[in-house]
Amino acid sequence: MPRRLAAIVPLLLTAACGGSPDRPYEDAPRLYVTSGFTDEVHVLDARDGTILRAISLDRRRTETDEPHGVTVSPDGRHWYATLAHGHPTLWKYETDGDRLVGRLQLDIPGAARVELTPDGGRAFIPDYWRGGLGEESRVAVVEVHDLTVAAMPVVCPAPHHAAVDPTGTLVAVTCSLSDEIALMDVASARILTRFPAGPEAGTARYTPMNAAWSADGDRVYVTMAAAGEVRAFSRTGEPAGAIAVGQGPAQIAASADGRVLVVANRRSESVSVLDPTALAEVRRVELRGAAFPHGVALDPVGEVAFVTWEGRAGEPGGVAALRIDTGEVLWRREVGVLTLGVAYLAGRAKDGR
Repeated sequence: MPRRLAAIVPLLLTAACGGSPDRPYEDAPRLYVTSGFTDEVHVLDARDGTILRAISLDRRRTETDEPHGVTVSPDGRHWYATLAHGHPTLWKYETDGDRLVGRLQLDIPGAARVELTPDGGRAFIPDYWRGGLGEESRVAVVEVHDLTVAAMPVVCPAPHHAAVDPTGTLVAVTCSLSDEIALMDVASARILTRFPAGPEAGTARYTPMNAAWSADGDRVYVTMAAAGEVRAFSRTGEPAGAIAVGQGPAQIAASADGRVLVVANRRSESVSVLDPTALAEVRRVELRGAAFPHGVALDPVGEVAFVTWEGRAGEPGGVAALRIDTGEVLWRREVGVLTLGVAYLAGRAKDGR
C-alpha cells in the first residue's frame, strides 16, 4: 500500500465510527457514497456530512474491486451498490440498519451504475467494459425482489449508464466507445434504436457517459465527457439542443419537478447548474481543491445538490453539499478514496413514518 494511502485509511476508519448521539442514526437524511479504492460504502448525515458508518464490500482482500454505482429504492426500504471489478456484483441492503440481504454475481466483465424502475422492481446495470476495445457488451436486467437476472441484452460498446424514464417504459443507455445512445424497452429489454450522440459522432468524439430524464419523460439529457456538453434528445432520439458545461462532465441529476439539472464537471473542479427549458447554464460553482468531481444526487425538493469528488492518486476524495439556487457550499467532507457514486435517502420523521 502506498505510504500516503496507508496514512489515509486509518483516518477514514476512525471517522467512520463517528456520529452524533443526539441525532438517532435512522432519523437522519443519509447519503450513501462509494469508495472505489477502499472497497467501502460510506454513510453520511446529509445535513452536515457527519460520517455515520463505513460498510465493507470487500470480497477479495488483496485486490481492489471498486464499488462504483449506488442507488436507493423509490420506497426508501433498500439500497443497492455495484462492485465493478473482479467478480462484478450487485449488493442489496435494507436501509433499516444497513443490513445486507442479498448479492448477485453478474456474468459480465464490469459493472457500472445501477438504476431502478420507478416502481423499484427492476434494476439495469451496464457492463462498462472499456477493455473490450469496442466489442459490444451488455446491460444486466435484474428482478430485485429475488435478485435474479431477467435478461442480458447485447447493447453497444462500453455502456456506462442505463437511465430509466419517469414513466417506467424506456431506458436510455449511454454508449461511451461508439458515441451513441441506445433506447431499450423496460418490459422486454429489447433494444428499440441506437442513434449518434452528435453530428460528428465517431472515435469517441463525444463520449456519452451519463443521462437524466425530464420530469415528463419527453427528453433525455446526456453528458458528453469528451465534448464538454450536455446534449438533449427526444424519447425517439431526435436531437433537441446542447448546453456547454465544464470539461469532462460526468454524472447529471434532475430535480423531481424538472426545473433544474446539476452536472459534475470532472476535469474542471466545478459543478454546472442548468435550466433544461432554456437549454442554458445558469450557474457554475467552483470546487477548488476537489479533484475530479464525479457523482451527483439531489434532495427531494431540488434545493441541495450533493457532489462527490474522486481525489487524486493516494489522496482522499469527498462530498460537497451545494445550495442549487445560489451555489453556496454548505459543507465539504473528505471521505473515501476514488469517491464515485452517491445516493440520497430521506430521513425518517419522528413519528416513525
